[in-house]
Amino acid sequence: MDRILRLALAPLLGLPPGQVLFGREAKGRPFLRHPGAPDFNLSDTGGGTLVAITGSGRVGVDLERIDRQPPVLRLARRWFAPSEASALARLPDSEQAPAFLRLWTAKEASCKATGTGIFGFLPLWQFAPDSAAPILLALPGDAGDAGRWRFQRLAPAPGFTAVIALRDAPAPTVQGLRLLID
Repeated sequence: MDRILRLALAPLLGLPPGQVLFGREAKGRPFLRHPGAPDFNLSDTGGGTLVAITGSGRVGVDLERIDRQPPVLRLARRWFAPSEASALARLPDSEQAPAFLRLWTAKEASCKATGTGIFGFLPLWQFAPDSAAPILLALPGDAGDAGRWRFQRLAPAPGFTAVIALRDAPAPTVQGLRLLID
């Protein structure tokens, strides 16, 4: 992953990839150690990697394969708000996994943007379970006002879904989208 990040970020910094310097926040979120550097985030899943970069604000991204068949209700009861877990349980079996993955990608991208990690924070990020687009319903107090956030769902390649979460940045525009297939 280090190589992918260096290749993606070096041109934006005007540096050779080997001169890109990374640091880590208190909970491990990486950042660039260069004045005025853009914010970035990376997500990796079986078969692909996606990097999101923003010139202002904070960004988080989560990429998942849509053919995953996780134990939806068990995971939702553990990681989601009770209202979201209940909404998933009411869906027909065939709709539960896609709805779960839509919620999961929105929640994880949001946690990655804040740098909190998912433990204890995933249930605080609440999204509309019945919407393909990420519609924010609730967020943790330390994430700031909901008006500071923008979300966009992507289908970067057949078989994948992703969400980009941005705080204090304009609405996302996707440029040069390329899913790196392992």
